[in-house]
Parts: sequence; C-alpha cells; structure tokens
Amino acid sequence: MAQNPTSLILIVEDVAEMQSLLQEMFKGLSDFPSPLLAKNTLEARVEILRRRPDLVLLDEVLPCESSLELLDEILAQKIPVFLITGFENTPEHPQRKELPPGVLGRLFKPTWKTLVRDRERFREALMSYFLAVSKKN
Repeated sequence: MAQNPTSLILIVEDVAEMQSLLQEMFKGLSDFPSPLLAKNTLEARVEILRRRPDLVLLDEVLPCESSLELLDEILAQKIPVFLITGFENTPEHPQRKELPPGVLGRLFKPTWKTLVRDRERFREALMSYFLAVSKKN
C-alpha cells in the first residue's frame, strides 16, 4: 500500500485453523505486510505492548475472557479495531447491528470456499481505513 507500507496489523483469533486461513488471505494482500497473530487476550496484550500495531482485527468471541474487555483496553490506547466474526445474521445467530463505541466495523471471517472474494472484501475495508487516516495526516 503506497500510503502506509509498514502498517502493522494484529489479528486476535483463538482458532488455529482460522489463524491459518487469515494468514493465507493476507498473503494475497500485497498492499499489507504479514500480520501479527495472537491466539488469546494475553498474547494480544503482549504484542500490543511490544509492537503497538496500527490496527487490530479482534475476534468477537474469545474463550476465557471477554473480547469486549480487551477491546476497551485497545481503544484506550487509541489503536483502531475491526471486529471479526464467524456468525452470520441468521435466526439462530442474530447479528447485533450496533457496534461497540469506537469500533471501525465488523468483518465476517473468510472461508476457504470464498477466499478470493473475502480477500477483496478485507482489502476494501482496510484500504478505506488507511486512506482515511492518510488524508487526516
């Protein structure tokens, strides 16, 4: 990405298979470097302290600790966040329409079957965010 080639993105995702899929998806996003990965809130906190990412993609549902608690900590550090979710808006899993205050948006996790389309969807969301940031600066 010309405006922000060193943008560091942290993905917080507890499921190893989804981490692999997200890594594969980012390999096709040549505008962005490989993301940092954290499988739980503890690892996320360590990476945030060590590397201070420019953006966090936070799994909306994490085991052991609420994603919302971590979200509050990340936002308090003025690090932007997209929530990522595997739940679609179905009667069994109604999607909350409202986002927690300060969250940029909600992205549906990719699947192997729709990886190419999902990659473009993520690229559009990330590029829109980083272009808006570059215009402010």
